[in-house]
Amino acid sequence: MNNKIVLAGNLEFLSLADIFQLLGANVSSGILRIMSRFSPEPGIVYFTKGNPINGSIGNLRGLDAVYSFFGWTRGEFEFTQESVNVARVIKKSRMEIILNGLKMLDDGLIENFGADRVQKKILRGSQKKESAKTVIRGPLVDYMHVVDEEEFYDGERIVEEGKHGNWIWVILEGRVDIVKESAKGPLTVLKIGDGAFVGSLDSLMTRGSKRSASAIARGNVQLGVLDSQRLSREYTAMSPQLKNLMTSLDRRLKRLTNRYVETYIAPDIPECRLKNVRQLLKQGQTEKNLFKITNGTAFIARQTDHEMMLFSELGNGDYFGHIPFIDMGHEPFSASVFASQDLKTSRVDVEKLQQEYEQLSLTFRNIVANVGTCISATSMIMCNTFMKTER
Repeated sequence: MNNKIVLAGNLEFLSLADIFQLLGANVSSGILRIMSRFSPEPGIVYFTKGNPINGSIGNLRGLDAVYSFFGWTRGEFEFTQESVNVARVIKKSRMEIILNGLKMLDDGLIENFGADRVQKKILRGSQKKESAKTVIRGPLVDYMHVVDEEEFYDGERIVEEGKHGNWIWVILEGRVDIVKESAKGPLTVLKIGDGAFVGSLDSLMTRGSKRSASAIARGNVQLGVLDSQRLSREYTAMSPQLKNLMTSLDRRLKRLTNRYVETYIAPDIPECRLKNVRQLLKQGQTEKNLFKITNGTAFIARQTDHEMMLFSELGNGDYFGHIPFIDMGHEPFSASVFASQDLKTSRVDVEKLQQEYEQLSLTFRNIVANVGTCISATSMIMCNTFMKTER
């Protein structure tokens, strides 16, 4: 195979978090090499289909090595597209790794090799709040579905929570805050940037759908208006199973966001919904099956260092288990699944679903992948924000 460098640059121009998001969004496979004058040898991260699966530097391997690279804020990098023949030892989702790495850097658990001692103190004080909600970026924009461009200025509302609308945009340049209203005031759930999408899958699937959150421009923002009629026709042509899966993913993100708001309003109220339930999938176990709920309720929750964090309730028509073409940082590796006593499920043909999914347009696949990324990021931000005690 003719290996080739497809991405290279300077870490001061493109941070490690941005590199990970770019490689993940474009489902890249290959080897990322990171060079720094602070290290006699390069750091190595192996990627398969956009996911980091292993890493090495000195005596460090796997996740420990990858986390250490977040302290390399100066240096160069290059990504070589090639076959990767190393064991997968990293099971965490891409966004979990990014947000964990940034938090560890802020907390002083990773050495920052790109700043002197004075700068380190300044960085830890000034960047902590920003990196807690790092900007979620998408893949390179597919202009085949962009039919128009619109510009918004700092503070302008692109969409407003509770209002109706079916437009969906891709961010060409700039940053947008996704904001939910609450009894304690506005809550910024996510910050999204270039390549990410404004508007949910529901915007394509339901006429006159109601916006579940506001999108507010931060600085000047250039948006590409997507051809909603073309995307709606593509959605209409899908099999019922794939349509249902996408609807379920959209519901999961909305319920997760609502759960985030609940926790924000009343962080000290104990969670009672996980009592008297049975565990179906244990966080971290290997699971290759996907299930559809036909009766009852399933609960998605993550065991943190201090407590079990409930993310979402799933009901009739929802799906849980392993979805090989979507990385959302939930079950099986990063969350458990609990079941009500009356839960009933049917097993789904994952291979058939994946074959159909891979035939979708690049833009539609990017939209679905963006939903998975937002689920992963929101979950990690919840855990980091509402831990009851510090590490």
